[in-house]
Amino acid sequence: MKKIVVIKIGSSVLLTDRNRIDEYRVNQIATQVSHLKHMGLGVVLIISGAVGLGSNFIDINDKNHIKKRAAAGIGQVLLTSSFNTIFQYKNLQVAQVLLTKSDSDLQEISCVLQHYIDNGFIPLINENDVVDLNSFSGNDFLGAQITTLLKGDKFLMLSTMKGSIYGVGGGEAKQVVIKLLKKQGIETQIVNGKLKNILLKTIL
Repeated sequence: MKKIVVIKIGSSVLLTDRNRIDEYRVNQIATQVSHLKHMGLGVVLIISGAVGLGSNFIDINDKNHIKKRAAAGIGQVLLTSSFNTIFQYKNLQVAQVLLTKSDSDLQEISCVLQHYIDNGFIPLINENDVVDLNSFSGNDFLGAQITTLLKGDKFLMLSTMKGSIYGVGGGEAKQVVIKLLKKQGIETQIVNGKLKNILLKTIL
């Protein structure tokens, strides 16, 4: 059985100040994921940023949840497309998985994810905000749940000091997640996602 590392990548890492995909950053992540995969690790990515990307097309400055959900649908396509294109250059195949908390059979979902891992695919997981906005209360909690389901060995949360206005939960949520997973014996860390080779330095 492969060791599994789950990596949550925050909006502040994946998006530029103008809410565009930071392709340089995605390329750096892909290079590191390729190294981890060649070391025999199973890698699962929890990716944020769909709402922020979609905000380039839909004004979500007010508190209209319908607009945020609509923006998420647009942004998710762009997010997945960017990862797919860049990861394929590294001979990595991604698989999109969008989840809501109401998905009834999480155990079956974990079997699908395990199948991806065993066969060399990289699951790209996000909340399905079009269907149910922030149903897991943010991707930090979603990542923690996925790590638990897969009996993961490590959970990393890639963020920045300033965070993102489109992020959910923030530093408080991350501390809660660390405590939750510590009780299960799962190593959890918050790291600066913009530092060079941070995944390799933290995981290997």
